[in-house]
Amino acid sequence: MKNRRYVLISTVVVILLWWIAATIVNNPVKLPSPQETVLALFEIMTSKMFLLQVFGTLRRSIIGFTIAFIAGVVLGIGSGISTPIFYLLKPIVLTQRSVPTMAVILLALIWLSRELAPILVSVAVIFPVIYSAVVNGIRNIDKQLLEMATVYHLSKRRRLIHLYLPSIRSALFAVAAAAVSLNLKITIAAEVLSQPGLGIGTGFMIEKSVVNTAGVIAWGIVAILLGALLEFLVSPKFLSLFKRTTGN
Repeated sequence: MKNRRYVLISTVVVILLWWIAATIVNNPVKLPSPQETVLALFEIMTSKMFLLQVFGTLRRSIIGFTIAFIAGVVLGIGSGISTPIFYLLKPIVLTQRSVPTMAVILLALIWLSRELAPILVSVAVIFPVIYSAVVNGIRNIDKQLLEMATVYHLSKRRRLIHLYLPSIRSALFAVAAAAVSLNLKITIAAEVLSQPGLGIGTGFMIEKSVVNTAGVIAWGIVAILLGALLEFLVSPKFLSLFKRTTGN
């Protein structure tokens, strides 16, 4: 309860400072008030297209994250176990980490349709995060456990199940929430430029085109709430609650 109280206090202070700043500026185009933003948010959320726009972004985000996750886990296991595979993939992973996100978005727009471009951007940005977590998880396994596995002649399958997978799972839990949130932000950023038929990024651009700052901030609030929900759904707290509820 104490932690929730602190969050509530922080939120109230931010809104109060926002209201004071908006009153001083007195220009809704530059800085709309909290009241104006709430009205814009209500208008957006009650529109017929709202759920379709949110689901459009969610669909692209989930597809991109799933592809990046599967590729990151499979190739990460291969690189963590095999040194030659690690060095073969190193230039690719390093390139993906170093290339600016905006460059990836622009290339995706050249190569793919506006509907598919955000998915490619999502995969390109999230894959190195998942891959590195898996590789580090495997490489951080206690050396004594590996030596014990060698002494007792454990098969590769048993090593994978009893040594590598538990370590990988812990590493993935550590980055899952951040990766899911980052994935959503990257997908929306790509949508802003690609402007697919339905998406939160398209909603941002529509509000920007009519110079509705309150609408832009309102869509930002929607993205924040959606990101918080996704982070909660992959958190250990939710998973433990789900297991207790289902009896698994």
